[in-house]
Amino acid sequence: MPPIGVAKQCRTDYLDVVRSRTLQIALPAELTRYVQRMVQGGRYQDESDVVREALRRMEAAEISEEIKQFDRAFSGGHDREETEDEIRQIESAVRAGRKG
Repeated sequence: MPPIGVAKQCRTDYLDVVRSRTLQIALPAELTRYVQRMVQGGRYQDESDVVREALRRMEAAEISEEIKQFDRAFSGGHDREETEDEIRQIESAVRAGRKG
């Protein structure tokens, strides 16, 4: 079972995903045409789906890069396990980075 803090954060993240907010964005003509082609091609239901998928992919790429950075940072061959305090500091730094 995950620690209580992790479970609470997951629930908060889930609730943020469920709630929708409307944003207005301006795209250059080239990107607008691309979005329209994706919808017209039947790959996406509407323009919002295209933008949501693009943002999800961006976030996944950022998370993947963070994981690679952590792997590089911790690949130096530790002779001990990380403490709970160190793990909390890392989790806090990751959350703070995503909010920025």
